[in-house]
Amino acid sequence: MTKKPSEFYVGYLALPPRLRWVLGGLVTLLAALIALDAWLVASFQPEAGDGNWAETPRDFVGTLSRAPYPALRVRENGAVRTYILISDEKRSADTELGPVADGASIKVSGYEIKRAAVGMIQLAGTGADVSLVGGEPAIPEEPRELHGRTELTGEIVDSKCWLGVMRPGDGHIHKACASLCIRGGIPPMFVVRGGDGPQVYLLTLFDGGAVPPQAILEYVADPVSLAGIVEKRGDLFLFKADLATLKRSQ
Repeated sequence: MTKKPSEFYVGYLALPPRLRWVLGGLVTLLAALIALDAWLVASFQPEAGDGNWAETPRDFVGTLSRAPYPALRVRENGAVRTYILISDEKRSADTELGPVADGASIKVSGYEIKRAAVGMIQLAGTGADVSLVGGEPAIPEEPRELHGRTELTGEIVDSKCWLGVMRPGDGHIHKACASLCIRGGIPPMFVVRGGDGPQVYLLTLFDGGAVPPQAILEYVADPVSLAGIVEKRGDLFLFKADLATLKRSQ
C-alpha cells in the first residue's frame, strides 16, 4: 500500500501540495482585500477639483484695482480678465503693492492660479514683483450688474487654496489652513453647493467691510447659509454678505 505524503511542513523540503493550495488561496484573498481597501479609500476621498497653479511665473500688464481686494484687469484675447492679487505667503498683496494708486498701470510678475472662471496671481516674491508702466492706457472697470438679494448655502473657503494651491482646498480637513489664510488677508470666497446659479462667489464685504471680521473664522469650511447682495463686476461675481445672517446649515 502506497504511503500518503505527509502534510507536515519542513523548511528544507518541498511545500506539501495541500498546504501549497491553502497558502495560495490566502495570498490571493489578501491581495484582493488590499485592492478593495485601496478602492474604498480612493472612493471616499473628496474630489481634488480642477484648480491649477502654474509652475513658473510670468509677467502680467494691466490696471490695478485696490478695492474691495487688490486685483489686476488685463486684456487677453480681446477681452478683459480680472485677476485677484495675493502675496507669496498667507497674506494679501497690499504690502507688495505699497503706495501704488488705484487705477495705475502696472506690471506684476507672478504665478497664475485659476479654477473655473476665476483667476488669481500669486506674486513671485522676488522683491521686484510690481512696477509702474508708463504710457500704458488704463483699462476701465466694466459696468456693474446687480443680481439682487439672495440667500445662499455653501462653504466659506480661502480663495488661494481653493483656486488651485491646495487640491482639494475645502472641507473640514482644510479648516485650519483656510482660517490662517483668511486671517492674513487672503480674500474669502463662498462656494455655492447646489442650485442653478454660478458656483463661485467672491466674498468681498461683511457688513460693508472688505476684511472679514474674526466672527466668520469659526464658520470657515463648514456648511453654512448666508444672505446678501450678488453683484457682477466684469468676469467676477461678488457677494456683499450680511454677517447677521451667517449660520450653519447642518
